[in-house]
Amino acid sequence: MKKITFLSFLLLFSLGFSQNLLTNGDFETGDGSNWGGNSTNGTNINVIDDGSGSNFVNQSIITTAGDVWRVGIDQAVALTQNETYTLSFVASADANRTIIAGIGKAGGDFASNTVEQAITTTPTAYTMDLVANFDTVANGSRVLFDLAAFTGTVTLDDISLELVVTTCNNGVQDGDETGVDCGGAICQPCANPPSGPPTVAPPARAAADVKSVYSNAYTAEPTDGAQTFGGAVTSEIDFSGDQIVSVTTPVSGAGLQYQYFGVPFLDLSGMDTMHFDFYFEGSASAAGTVLIVIAQYSDGTNIQENFDVTSLASNTWHQFDVDFSDFDGNPTYARDEIQQVIVQVAGPEGQLVGPFYYDNLYFHNNMVLSTDQFETAEFSVFPNPTNGEWNINSNLEMSKVALFDILGKEVLTITPNAMEATIDASSFKTGVYFARIEGVNGTKTVKLVRQ
Repeated sequence: MKKITFLSFLLLFSLGFSQNLLTNGDFETGDGSNWGGNSTNGTNINVIDDGSGSNFVNQSIITTAGDVWRVGIDQAVALTQNETYTLSFVASADANRTIIAGIGKAGGDFASNTVEQAITTTPTAYTMDLVANFDTVANGSRVLFDLAAFTGTVTLDDISLELVVTTCNNGVQDGDETGVDCGGAICQPCANPPSGPPTVAPPARAAADVKSVYSNAYTAEPTDGAQTFGGAVTSEIDFSGDQIVSVTTPVSGAGLQYQYFGVPFLDLSGMDTMHFDFYFEGSASAAGTVLIVIAQYSDGTNIQENFDVTSLASNTWHQFDVDFSDFDGNPTYARDEIQQVIVQVAGPEGQLVGPFYYDNLYFHNNMVLSTDQFETAEFSVFPNPTNGEWNINSNLEMSKVALFDILGKEVLTITPNAMEATIDASSFKTGVYFARIEGVNGTKTVKLVRQ
């Protein structure tokens, strides 16, 4: 081991022990196994004995200065988005210069978090803490050294990457945290999710009258899946079989997109309205902060609706039905080839709107199983959810109760001719159902959940 000088910066307080996530970071196998990149404007890395007869290093020879990424080495490594990692290495050169060191994506837009590090002719140890502030899943992740800003020879050795273990990611509620790894003075705020799903359930619609992106009320259209961007992180919260999506957006422009590439395009040609249920925590007072929903055509153009979040109350559900004629963009297109449905936050302080939650993102043609409603009727349903039976009480006589599943198929009909009715749900599958209740004043639909 060489005698070296130690420099460090950007250190975070940490607890616990970490291990090197890289393989052959000291190059002592004598080859470039597990490393990629190029070191002599070619295709192979260049592992050599440093002249001591007992220590191998990587030596990169840059013959032409130019784009910094054209010469360097990298290694694929599994990182977790928003976690902090300590990168350490020993570096020297044949003349004083700078190199680029850091972590980043292994494909796509190659987003990264790097440091421009000055190095000298003396082998010196450098240490830096870096946050994986990019999507680490879609294209993989890597540790990287870009060297082509200057000509000459760069030597790298003893490269190590370790996860920084802090009180905010150790899986224990400690310090002044108010939850496990959240709250307190230094950890991210604890989520304060809704106490339940949207208060008004989607009405019963025939399958042909709705195109669902995400909703327990209707069957979702085939999709290639949802992909996050801008560092957004999503999860699902279950309320007795009724799920909603939670999204954290660390920067303006972050969000997620449902994709329709490998499956048939999303065909909205028979639809005229978008429905969206939205809930957010905390303050949205930052001027210009908006929630954006975009339906993008296969030719790259789109229709989009911007919701002014600053005008909405926090910690409550907001439910929207937006006619396509009110969308910006190309609302008159045939709409038979939608390739993406995108939900994102934009504005100078987009991170203030989060976590945010949504449910019932779907498109429809305003057709429900019944267009009339009880204008004055009051209903109570208990227990709901149930694994036995639903009891329905009304202040008006109910002549008929028809039960529909989420596909709009009628599964049961009763004729109580009374202000009370009971539906035996014990033989039904778990999931969401809709009861269409008919009376002398019209009809009304209520949502029922079978546990």
